[in-house]
Amino acid sequence: MQLTPDDITIAVTVYRRLEYLEAALDSAVNQTVPVRVRLYDDGGQDSPQLTRILAGFSGRVEHIRNPRSLGLFGNMNACIQQSSTPWVSILHDDDLVEKDFVERVLDVAPEVERCSLFCGGTVYLKPDGREFHRSDLDRSRRWRRLTAEDFALKTWFAFPGQLIHAPTARQVGGFPTKSIYTGDWELWFRLAMVDGVVQLGAYTGRHRTHLGAGRGTVAAAKTGRKIACCGMQAKRNVLRLRRSGSAMTYDRRAWVRAYAPMYRDLIVYAWGMPRWLLRYNRKVLLLTEPQGRGSRALHYASRTLGTGALRLAGLARMLAERTGLRAPQTF
Repeated sequence: MQLTPDDITIAVTVYRRLEYLEAALDSAVNQTVPVRVRLYDDGGQDSPQLTRILAGFSGRVEHIRNPRSLGLFGNMNACIQQSSTPWVSILHDDDLVEKDFVERVLDVAPEVERCSLFCGGTVYLKPDGREFHRSDLDRSRRWRRLTAEDFALKTWFAFPGQLIHAPTARQVGGFPTKSIYTGDWELWFRLAMVDGVVQLGAYTGRHRTHLGAGRGTVAAAKTGRKIACCGMQAKRNVLRLRRSGSAMTYDRRAWVRAYAPMYRDLIVYAWGMPRWLLRYNRKVLLLTEPQGRGSRALHYASRTLGTGALRLAGLARMLAERTGLRAPQTF
């Protein structure tokens, strides 16, 4: 497969949150191998701050304002549908791509016959940009091929640092606009079923985990539906594979081992989570393998005291964050 910088666009999406946008655009514009950069603005407001940010990039960012708000996944679909290049990397305004992301993709592309999605590993950041976690990644190889079976039970990256083949994404329907949480994973799985996915043996994106109202998927986490949504997505993926002739079956324990839900996903909002969803999330928690003393204590307390222990853990986590203490990040 031959790729050149002229084949690639980095499309940055923004609604009305601007506090992280400059850093996101900087990571896209100042690649070691420059490519086209577009800003897809779904907010529809004139803003002196946005004007100042764009002026700082001296015309290197093409600003596209949607005539009406398309929503989170609708705006992401616009990035694909309106792309003038065959490959597009979508970057949310609060995330970052590594500065050598494009260079790494171009380096391995000649060795790849077919694929519809490039990705790498993900570095997780706190709101202030401090790193606190890294996704699992095989760094012993420059790249490896991932199949639809690999993507059935988990997604291998958080979101940033991916490169999508736009014609194939359009062919499979793009992102599902009515998705509550897993619309990106849905597309990754569909792309994997068509031509497979290539994962680089390097971290290519930095995902900022914050709880601001401007993050479109916060509602799923806040109400306790995030893990449930991921479980349903895994079931749908396995069903599609079985319909295509695969012998793969869904097993909740196998899914939990593969998905490895993060500690924060549960207790950040446990204090106000509806009781029935908290019960569901507790069942998932008890299927995980605890990592470290904090998560082992959470397991023990949840097993012996029930959902009340999770509510108290959520409160303790909130107080720890406010006093500057580091809370565990994984189960």
